[in-house]
Amino acid sequence: MKKPVVLLLASLIALVCTPLHAQDVIYQKEDSIFIEKLLKKYHKPKDKPDILPIAEEFAAANTTYTGGTLDAHIGEPLFISCSRVDCTTFAELVLAIAITAKEEVPSFEAVCRNLEKIRYRSGERNGYASRLHYMSWWITDCAKQGIIEEVATRQHTGKQQLDLCFMSRNSSKYPQLAKNRELTETIAEYEKPFRGIKVKYIPKELLANPPQSLDIKDGDMLSLVTAIEGLDVTHVGFAVWKGEKLHLLHASSGKGKVINDTITLYDYMKSKKSHLGIRVFRATD
Repeated sequence: MKKPVVLLLASLIALVCTPLHAQDVIYQKEDSIFIEKLLKKYHKPKDKPDILPIAEEFAAANTTYTGGTLDAHIGEPLFISCSRVDCTTFAELVLAIAITAKEEVPSFEAVCRNLEKIRYRSGERNGYASRLHYMSWWITDCAKQGIIEEVATRQHTGKQQLDLCFMSRNSSKYPQLAKNRELTETIAEYEKPFRGIKVKYIPKELLANPPQSLDIKDGDMLSLVTAIEGLDVTHVGFAVWKGEKLHLLHASSGKGKVINDTITLYDYMKSKKSHLGIRVFRATD
């Protein structure tokens, strides 16, 4: 196995205006090369982010699905991989690259800085509890920072009352929480404000509707709302219209890689009882 590159904080401070907040950045040399190529290809200062084309680059590269990649290291380093992603780290990395490609002087170091803003509460990495583990945390925080905006239309007729508690009540499922009661209690405190909040979503029955009625654009991020107790969302990917049919470009655990799904999102969700519908959000201009 190739050894990961560890980019020390000191070198990052010398290279970017806004230094990363915590420990190290862990990545492979091939990751930085791949990202630099994408930045060069999609560099459009002050233009709209090229979300979908960048996401498609990962599908073309047959990027592997790997769960739990952020939990494989001691502490909470900023882990970046273009070859091993889960659905969330894939979405975060694509968004970070797309945002960086709009900057006057895009760089790998700037992607690191933007990824930290996207992945951690208030953009600051300060241990495991600062990671935005729940999608509702993620959406709320990134919207507050002006990174994304949630889309709401007349089709958002479904209502979900949040009751985030899955992590704290199932701490044994999470390596960092399993033997750390204090950390579990911290996570529980962050969960509390997201209990009782009502959010709207597009019911899965409406996903067979044409694009003009759904107001979903190519490259919008779609989070799959779940009925599983204590959770809000179980999956995330990018919207792709093929004719008048909505599909999902995502890191698929079933296929073991990033795919531009051949089946429609409606067909993907309709037989799964726990899938209720989708929340939609997009990168700000």
